[in-house]
Amino acid sequence: MSADEGTSETPTGVLRGNPRVLVLVAANTFSCFGSAVAMLAFSYVSYVLTGSLAATVAIMAVSALPALVLIQPAARLTMRFDLRLLCAILALAKMALFLGVGLIFSTGYITFWLLFFTSLINGIIGAFTFPPWNNFLREIAPAGRVADLDSVLMSASAIAGIAGVLSGGLMLNGWGLASLFYVNALSYALFAVPFLLFPPVRAVLADRKRASMREAARVIRDEEALRRFVILALVVQLVAWPLLNLLPEIATTIGPNPLYFSLLLSAVYAGMSLVAPILALREKHYSHWQIAMVALTILMLATIVVGLAPVIDENSRLIVLMILFVPLGMALNMTSVLSSAAVQSGAPDEHEANVLAVYSAAITVITPVGALIVAGIADLSDVWVAVVVEGLGIGVLLAYLATPAMRRDFDHILKDREHVILRHARHHAVARTLPGEMEPVRRADSDPVASGGPPGA
Repeated sequence: MSADEGTSETPTGVLRGNPRVLVLVAANTFSCFGSAVAMLAFSYVSYVLTGSLAATVAIMAVSALPALVLIQPAARLTMRFDLRLLCAILALAKMALFLGVGLIFSTGYITFWLLFFTSLINGIIGAFTFPPWNNFLREIAPAGRVADLDSVLMSASAIAGIAGVLSGGLMLNGWGLASLFYVNALSYALFAVPFLLFPPVRAVLADRKRASMREAARVIRDEEALRRFVILALVVQLVAWPLLNLLPEIATTIGPNPLYFSLLLSAVYAGMSLVAPILALREKHYSHWQIAMVALTILMLATIVVGLAPVIDENSRLIVLMILFVPLGMALNMTSVLSSAAVQSGAPDEHEANVLAVYSAAITVITPVGALIVAGIADLSDVWVAVVVEGLGIGVLLAYLATPAMRRDFDHILKDREHVILRHARHHAVARTLPGEMEPVRRADSDPVASGGPPGA
């Protein structure tokens, strides 16, 4: 069964009569809370330590790059070992990593290279975690309900992420940096436990023909509408998402308290979480192209207004920016959801998995590139200049989406694809919550689980 398939039951019904699954969801939710806390610490402390947004981007982005190389070996590993043990061992490996780093931080030793290599090792472990986690969910979900289980995981993770972002600022301000890593280490220790409640779980080798990545790239090149959707989605990553990487410096213009960064980020996150309910309300009244145009317009205007923040009185700047970041986060996520859904819907069925793999790998590469460009502008000039440049770049993207060909193809390809759009709405609300988090690289064979693996930090 594909994650695009639905059921007539509510997603939360997947937990009824499944106490082991309920325990797994609870442990994963707490682990998402710990990850949000740790990623917030990484983002803010990296900037405070280096004073450079480009260096901060490098620290955050390096965790995503190992997946490009290791995701295939990791996928093969799942065919040889019990999935329960793989997931539990990898969770304990992350526990050891963050516990060790927390102990080092408690001594007062904090350097760029310590943060950099911690992020890199975290990415390596994460690359090996992604395939067994997704395979495990497929095997333990009640018959025909893997999409519902994934939906519950994503919804709970979104709530945990908001709580983690808010709590992380308070903890960093009150208890110090090491405490955030201790919380994340504890969350992974608890996350390892539920796997042992299940009987041995082996991955089932899918009997499907696998096309080459080169063939998928050829499909993207030759299918004109699909090529335009891929360009649109990649440009969104290049010019819009880097705004999140500017938040540490924007927060410090308000004051040195890490809680300001926490509040700004939670406002963006809150806006992102509004996408699914807004789509449910508006899809019957407006076309998807119209929704995307409105979202991009809001995103452009909100970004440019944020760039004018220096003229706002310092005493009210925090409140004004938080108010602005809610619609900005909503518009940013809405644009990404619709563009990603268009890529998936525009891919021919026989090449969908491989097109998504090429697209996801491209996002993993291009997102830090965009972040480094915008961070470089901020380092060389001013953070507010970088924000305005982003706003103008979004304006160019808006003009591209407004072309007649894009309007025709966008509405045609997304017609009756609400299930795909909803899947991406749930996924993006969690996967893009913090600076440095990247799209997980998909396996070459289609993976119906949308969660993208357990927490990344």
